[in-house]
Formats: sequence, structure tokens, C-alpha cells
Amino acid sequence: MGQQNSKITTIEHTNWQGEPAIRLCAGGYEAIMLPKIGANVISLKYLEEGLHILRTPEDLASFKARPQSYGIPVLFPPNRIEDGTFIVGESTYHFPINSNHNNHIHGFLHTRPWVVTRLDVLDEDAVEVEVVFTADKNTDFFPYFPHEFQFTLVYHLSSEGLMQKASITNQSKQPMPFGLGYHTALRVPFHPNSSPDDYRLLISIGTRWELNERMLPTGVQLPLSDEEMDFRGNGKRPFGPALDNHYTALPLIIRGTSFHGAKLEDQSKNLRLIYEVGENYKHWMIWNGSGNDGFICPEPQTWTVNAPNLSLPHEITGLKILAPEETWKETCRLYIRHIE
Repeated sequence: MGQQNSKITTIEHTNWQGEPAIRLCAGGYEAIMLPKIGANVISLKYLEEGLHILRTPEDLASFKARPQSYGIPVLFPPNRIEDGTFIVGESTYHFPINSNHNNHIHGFLHTRPWVVTRLDVLDEDAVEVEVVFTADKNTDFFPYFPHEFQFTLVYHLSSEGLMQKASITNQSKQPMPFGLGYHTALRVPFHPNSSPDDYRLLISIGTRWELNERMLPTGVQLPLSDEEMDFRGNGKRPFGPALDNHYTALPLIIRGTSFHGAKLEDQSKNLRLIYEVGENYKHWMIWNGSGNDGFICPEPQTWTVNAPNLSLPHEITGLKILAPEETWKETCRLYIRHIE
């Protein structure tokens, strides 16, 4: 799309590879969201400079084969659960085993259809789409997660980038265990004329969770290695060795200001992709596939991997129990800035 079209402000129903989609354009950005496959934003572009911010699947078949590996998949609950089983209060939950090491992984909302409830052009610079997933007794996963709840996602696109607003209400009569994360896949390089060696990742990690052979936390937190400290300093190359590590969150202090999130810098073009996440996302995964697959996933999570099965206080694990009619809210934002 040319320079003359980069400031168009529109929102519309369309399709992507034959799949129903919502296309948002505002503030020089364009986003594509697939409501019937997890409400996943599979594409985010900064049109003026031809930047492709997210890892976008080549085709629909590739996406359906691994929907957790593209765009911004919603993980509810996030990551792995040992044996697919945990106990909260007087309730025992048995999730299906769907990964190696006899674990459940990634939850059950990133592949299911959501309902589009609102499309709005807010002003000449901003558009917004709202999608809702409502779980009730007829939902297919109700037998192993017997809670009625409503999950509302609002995507707000403007010159300030893509703002994601999540709101979850427990509509059941029982307390509901709650954990949320995003398997956000950032494309590297995101500039068409750059190479992977031009990129450095900074991220607000604190300590590393020690993981056992099943990729589950032992409960021990380890200090960052010298190489991991680069994530908090001048940045670290997101390529090379395969990464599949788990961390607590600890804000970076940048010019006296606290920052909670990740920054992916293209040092050859003086560009910075900023991923700000709310303070309720207290843990991170960092994953890059085999190490050289053209993407990096800084994955914010509200709870640590396997949180309900860890013998640690909820304040440490991030496990939250939503009371009946209680609502939880938080935001994330992706945007581009030039490095000063």
C-alpha cells in the first residue's frame, strides 16, 4: 500500500485467505483480526515504512496447523499444566493432554470462534473492534472447566498503535481460577531491508524460573545469567540458540521511568517496536522456535507456568481466583517509535 493510503481510517468486515476477518486502518497502521479463530490479530503493519510487525502465516492451512505460533494468540489459561490436572478449593480440574511430557498447554480460546459485537470509527485517527467469547453450560470445554464467564477483547487502533483491552467476568456461582497470557509472535526482521543481526530485544524480566525435564517450574527462582542480563541492558540478539525460558517480570528503569514490557530494536534503521504490557502480567516466556525461524515471542502471562500446582503463595505464582460476578481487566499495546 502506498504512502498516499497510509492515513486512511476505516474498519470493515472482509476476509483473509477465505476466512472471515476484520480489517482495521488508522494512524498509519493496518491490522487484520480473525474472529472465528481465536480473535487472533494475525497481521499488524506500519504502512508508512512498510513494517510487518507480527509473524503472519503464509496461508490459512499453516495458521490452522499451528495457531499458537502466529499473531497474538489468546492463552486462557496460559502455557503448561502438569498432567492437565489441578485442584483449587474443593474443585478438581482435568484438562485434556495435548502436548509432550503429559501436559496440557495453551488453554482453549485461541482456536475457538468469538462474536464480533461492535465496529466503531471513533474519530479521524482511531477505530475499534470488540469481540466477545461467552462460556456457558453448552460450551464444549464446560465439562472440564465448569464455569460460565464472558471474555471481552477490544482492539483499539490509532497513531498510538494497537491497544488491546481484555475484560473477563466470572458469571458462574462459584469462584473461578484465572490465568491469561498471549503468545505474541514478533517478526524479525520487521523492516524489509534489515537483517536479523540488526535486532536486539530488551525485556522486563527479573529472575528465571528453573524448569524441570517436563518444562514445568520446580518452584526455584534463579538469578539471571550475564547473557540474560543483556535483556535488561543493551539488548540481546533474539536469534541463535533456541529459547524457551520462563521468567518473573521486573520493570526496567529507562531515563528514570518504569517500563513493563519488551522493546525490539532495529539498530540499522533506528526503529523500536515497543510492547507495553499491564502490571498484572507478572511473568514472561521467551520463545523463538528453533532459534532462527524469523520470529521472537515475548509472552506476557498473569501466572507462572503450572501455577495452580505450585506450593507457593498466589502473590508469587500469580494465580487469581475470580469471585462470582468479579471482573478482571488489563491492557497491552504495540507501537513503533524512532530511536532518538
